[in-house]
Amino acid sequence: MGQPIDCREAEARLQDFLKLELTPELAVEVRGHLDRCRRCFDHARFEESFVRMLEARARQEVCPGRVRDRILQALRREAERG
Repeated sequence: MGQPIDCREAEARLQDFLKLELTPELAVEVRGHLDRCRRCFDHARFEESFVRMLEARARQEVCPGRVRDRILQALRREAERG
């Protein structure tokens, strides 16, 4: 591990960090920056809360039956055309 990452790099990697898509080494670097930088830590907490809220809302949304039916009909027509 080289020098600690700065705010710009932490910000650039934040979404991947929150989605657990970073390599273990990069995750440690981002976590280290968040531990040292209150501003970035607060931003990361906000982003994490926002994403969780969106995910919860998305689970509650249901596609209306007639919209689902229209989509399925369009897919069938497309499949029949080959």
